[in-house]
Amino acid sequence: MMLSRFAEHAFWMGRYVERTENMCRLLSVTEVYAADQESEAAWRPILQVFADEAAFAKTGKPITALNVSRFYLCDEGNPNSVVFAIHMLKENARSLRHLISTESWRQVSVFNDQVAGIAKRRFALSKLAELCEEIRLSCFTHRGVIEATCYRDEVWRFNRLGAALERADQMTRLLDMKYFDFDRDDDDEVAPPDVAWWNTLLRTASGYHAFQRRYSFDPDPTDAAGFLLFDGRLPLSVAGAIQTAFYHLERLEKDFGAEPDKPVREAADALARRLAAPPERLNGRPLHRYLDEIQQELITFANALNERYFSP
Repeated sequence: MMLSRFAEHAFWMGRYVERTENMCRLLSVTEVYAADQESEAAWRPILQVFADEAAFAKTGKPITALNVSRFYLCDEGNPNSVVFAIHMLKENARSLRHLISTESWRQVSVFNDQVAGIAKRRFALSKLAELCEEIRLSCFTHRGVIEATCYRDEVWRFNRLGAALERADQMTRLLDMKYFDFDRDDDDEVAPPDVAWWNTLLRTASGYHAFQRRYSFDPDPTDAAGFLLFDGRLPLSVAGAIQTAFYHLERLEKDFGAEPDKPVREAADALARRLAAPPERLNGRPLHRYLDEIQQELITFANALNERYFSP
């Protein structure tokens, strides 16, 4: 059986790559959707979704597209930034150099250099989409190298478990970008249908063409939300990611004797029940509340995994 610290390093390698990719998705979808909106109103939701309003306020900068983009791409002091996540990816990979493939370590090093270079130069907002796409492609490359070269042992399983868990969490945040403010006791309105937003969101989640194969050309918000939440055949769906996490947890038990304890099983069961009980209306305030509940269940599940597998 491997040491718990190695399992934790592998787990967080997976999480940091998924976090990086999703942050680039969030920045891209906001940049596209905010083209005709007042800057602060369009970019504040990212700060709110990640509870970073106070942290950003300490920078003393106004909420503009460029400032928020740099905060999430280049700010080494921001634990939600891309540069921080990829630095931590490399540090975790460094501790696993004897357990991961040479190709994986080499790709992580190149990826870290690529992202670190962003902080050393100024970029124009017109280049944001291109820059985010470059980083996302490096995330895809990393995932491909891991899949193609890493030995299928506990390290690989914990890495994939962490990636799946982070993917589920981040997709709920991506979906919640439009509904974070539907949480007032006196407000139970339905958010107006916004075809442009959902088209952009589906494209950002790599699900636009898959959605068209099942639904109409112009997405109904309820159909689009349900697709991104529950369609297990879509790799980035919340249900697909959670199913993948449960699968890797099951294989850890069956292949390596790393059985989950009672808190992990209870947290997994609670998460599965929550996913299976959506609100009647996947829109507006009910959707926001439901996404928040899933996020809380994911946090509980992650904490239980930490206590079972990573704590000394």
